[in-house]
Amino acid sequence: MKNIEYFKPTTIDQALRVKQEMGREACYIAGGTDVLVLAREKKLDCRALISLRRIPELAGISLQDDVLHLGPATTLTDILENGEVARELPILHDAVQVMGSTQMRNMATVGGNVMTAASSGDTLGPLLCLDAVCRLVSPGGERRVPMDEMFVGPRTTAAEPDELLAGLEIPLPAAGGAISSGAFFKLTRRAAMDLALINVAVQLWVNPDRATIAKARLAAGVAAPTPVRLKQTEEELVGAPVAEATKEQVAIRAIGRECRLRDSDRCSAWYREEMLRVLIPRAAALALERMGIAV
Repeated sequence: MKNIEYFKPTTIDQALRVKQEMGREACYIAGGTDVLVLAREKKLDCRALISLRRIPELAGISLQDDVLHLGPATTLTDILENGEVARELPILHDAVQVMGSTQMRNMATVGGNVMTAASSGDTLGPLLCLDAVCRLVSPGGERRVPMDEMFVGPRTTAAEPDELLAGLEIPLPAAGGAISSGAFFKLTRRAAMDLALINVAVQLWVNPDRATIAKARLAAGVAAPTPVRLKQTEEELVGAPVAEATKEQVAIRAIGRECRLRDSDRCSAWYREEMLRVLIPRAAALALERMGIAV
C-alpha cells in the first residue's frame, strides 16, 4: 500500500474544507470496510483519507414526523439493534442481519454502502423500496436526491466530487395508518460473510380491504450494472389481488424487461434468473405475511 494522508475532522465544515482543498485526491472514509480493501488492491486512486467517524451529527438514528433519519456514519450493528428499524422497517432489518460478520457490522456504515454503490450492496434495494432520500452537502449548500436517482453507473453515484452524504431520510411506510410491510432475501454461496449472487427487496402497501395492492416497490441487486427498481412491474401490481405479487409470472416479466443479468466469476446469468423467479415471490409472500395476510 502507498502512503496515504489521514485527516480526522470533527465537523462537517472541516471535512468539506479538506475535500475542497485536496479535490479528487482525497476520499471520505467511515467504517473503511470497502475503502481499505480497495487500497490494499491498489485500486484506490487518492492520496488522502478524510475520516467521518469523529463527526457526531453524521451518526445516529432518530424519528421525526414519521420520517426515520439515518446518519450515514451509523454502523450496521446500530441499525440491527435499533427497535424502531426492526418494527417499522423490517425490510432494512432483514438486509443488515445478513451482511458480513459481527466484526464487519461493527465497522461498516450505511452511508458507506450507499456511496460505494456496488450492485450487490445489501441495504440499497431496501432503501430504494422505502423511497429513501439522500441529503448531500457541499461548500455551496445542500440538496436532496431520491435514492432512485443516486445510482448512475457501476459504483458511481449522483454525488458531485465536493459533496458529502450527510443523512438519509426514510418516510415510514405505515405512517398515517397505511398497511404496509416488506422483506429482503439474499442468495450467497455460503450462509455468512459473502457477497450476494442476487438479492431482492419487496415492499407492499395494501388497500383497506386487505385484498388488493395499493402500491408496490420491488428492487434487485446484481441484476443490472446498478441496484435497480423494477418500476414496470410495480405499476402492474397496483390494484391487483394481493396474491398476484407472489406469482412466478411477476418475476418472469421483471426479468425479461427490467433486469440485465450477466455471467460473473461468482455466478452465471441463467442461475441468477432462476433464483429471481424464486426470491421475488418469496419476498412478496413474507411481506404479506408480516401484514397478517395469508396467500
